[in-house]
Amino acid sequence: MKHLEVCYKVVTDDREPILIKHSDICSPPANPDNIDNVDTSYPGIVIKYDNGYLLEDGCHRIAKLQKQGIFESLFYVVTVDEYRSGIVKMRFQGDWITLGEWNHDALDTESHEGLSHIG
Repeated sequence: MKHLEVCYKVVTDDREPILIKHSDICSPPANPDNIDNVDTSYPGIVIKYDNGYLLEDGCHRIAKLQKQGIFESLFYVVTVDEYRSGIVKMRFQGDWITLGEWNHDALDTESHEGLSHIG
């Protein structure tokens, strides 16, 4: 099986992932061409808000799991402040990018265009 290796994200401390229902997560839609090629053994990453979670990493894994009838899975949970401080990093084209610096504007608590609850 070919896995997507374009980029990946990590939480840079030793926290454990927790089991979260997909219906509690707000997420962008997955690209249907990429769903079957992802490795679902890695936990996703969500940002915790008062009313639920915003998916930072894992939309294709969620879609693949749901195709298999699984509607909850493991996620690393970070707070908005932790995210802004740079606890999530992304490996992209051989470089490490600290996402708190790179896309901090996406953390606004206003509605996110094109995102919806999954499940």
